[in-house]
Amino acid sequence: MLKNNRLLRRLFGEQYDIQHRLLNIILLVGILGVAFACFIAVVMHQNPMTQILSFTCLILFFLIFWIANTLKRSQLAIIVFSILFNNFILPSLFISSGGIEGGMPLWCLLGFVFPFLLIKGRSCIVVFIISITEFIVLVIYSYYHPEIIMKMESVKMVLMDMVITMIAVVIIIASIFRYQTHIYQKQQRTIIKTVREANEAIKQKQDFISNISHDIRTPMDSIIGFTELAKKNMDNPEKLADSLEKISRASDHLMNLVNEVLDISKIASGKSVVEEEMCSIHEIIDNVCQILQNEIDNKKLTVDLDFSMLDEDVLSCDSLRLNQILLNLISNAVKYSYEGGRIQISVIQLSTEDESRIVNEFHIRDEGCGMTPEFMEHVFEPFARDKSSPVSAEGTGLGLTIAKSLVEIMGGTIEVVSELGKGSEFTAIIPLSIPQLTEIEEEQDIVIYDFKGRRVLVVDDNQLNREILVEAMREEGFVVDEAIDGSFAIEKLRDSEPGTYELVILDLQMPVMDGYETTRIIRNFQNPKVSEIPIVALTADALPEEKSRAFNCGVNAYLVKPVDMPSLLKVLMLFFRENKRS
Repeated sequence: MLKNNRLLRRLFGEQYDIQHRLLNIILLVGILGVAFACFIAVVMHQNPMTQILSFTCLILFFLIFWIANTLKRSQLAIIVFSILFNNFILPSLFISSGGIEGGMPLWCLLGFVFPFLLIKGRSCIVVFIISITEFIVLVIYSYYHPEIIMKMESVKMVLMDMVITMIAVVIIIASIFRYQTHIYQKQQRTIIKTVREANEAIKQKQDFISNISHDIRTPMDSIIGFTELAKKNMDNPEKLADSLEKISRASDHLMNLVNEVLDISKIASGKSVVEEEMCSIHEIIDNVCQILQNEIDNKKLTVDLDFSMLDEDVLSCDSLRLNQILLNLISNAVKYSYEGGRIQISVIQLSTEDESRIVNEFHIRDEGCGMTPEFMEHVFEPFARDKSSPVSAEGTGLGLTIAKSLVEIMGGTIEVVSELGKGSEFTAIIPLSIPQLTEIEEEQDIVIYDFKGRRVLVVDDNQLNREILVEAMREEGFVVDEAIDGSFAIEKLRDSEPGTYELVILDLQMPVMDGYETTRIIRNFQNPKVSEIPIVALTADALPEEKSRAFNCGVNAYLVKPVDMPSLLKVLMLFFRENKRS
């Protein structure tokens, strides 16, 4: 009822605490009751003092209601109400309305309860003690001095007053009781819902840990097993190469699992951003198919690509996100296809009223096992797996969740049509920008750069990581020096001739002195040949806030481990091109 009534929401909405809402109930019922009492006082020609007090009480109720709901000073309104009602209005009405005869004892009883319902902290005890003391004193004084009490004119008026008071007090108490019951039941429902959601979250996490443990263990077993085989076949180049190739595939699979977990974490925290650049739709799909080629070959699948409806190949979009979307959708089609099956990938472009935008429909259809209607309702939920599926597929159960989230981040939608036993078709509908002709530039072929003799300082506390990187860089012609943490790096930079090192490759997570502190110290060196040295940060932490923190400290580039040499060399080439040898 609150949802559909604006007035009730204003008076009893969640923006107020329970005391404020109870005050509003008491005031509304009180205003109605006192208004009726005023009417009776006038009609029945009660004594002028009673009439004046009744109308004064009505005005005060309106005033307190205004303070609570217009000025938003609920505690002030509650204290003013309790003091005026218990210490002035009730004693005055007690004297002018027959004392203990009539309905005044009921009003006084209600007044004594109000402080406990409305006032927070010890103030309620203070107000209660003052009120009950004043009432006792007044009753005792009236007993010895009955002349101060204005008697009602007839028994009829006494009975009428008792009936009206009883009805008003019962309505107030019943309203308070019903409302508190409503609040209690609502809180119980909220608690039950919260507990249910918490249990569901715990179950999802347990399922995730179970799934990810299995999925990580699978490539790890392959890596360990083929590493042992490689050791045994050092003298057999063919078997050694085969083992190393399988180790590489298992490592890539393991890295993809880690990346999926990081992706879903970034999406859930709202930290996944769109970075647009010029890209080729045709090229992105080709690249995704190449990445999945081994899995496609293993299952003897046929992949049909249809670009006949692709009018604008080069578009402005977040190529990384689009690549992730298509990789997850096509990978899903590969996983759930039967051996020897067929996958159809097509792109349909639709024009829009905005000539600078075009809608792209990416259709990925497989002839695999399909899905039940029940599972289709949950297919995009995290960790969702169709246990009734005849095809066993590895993975975190996050791929489709990530795809759907990224499509929505890019302003699109995703649809699925499936029939059990006949296959599924996923359609990602994404609006993308058409770049202006002036924005399209011919990409220059990357010239092979000569790194011979370039002096680089590599800082990493992990000896194995450091050895791999140093050896790979030395093969490219670099002169490489090493440091096991930030403090050793600072010492080497301080002790060497300024300009000795042309670039620092720095791990951010290290003991003793981490990469952030090391960068800050380097940037504070007096000699610009040291303070302005390019710093390339390496880290296993792919979260955006860590990247921002690194750049704020002064690093020039940020790469996430494990770093492949082509990516690292491309970054290093940019710095060395800008800083040519003198």
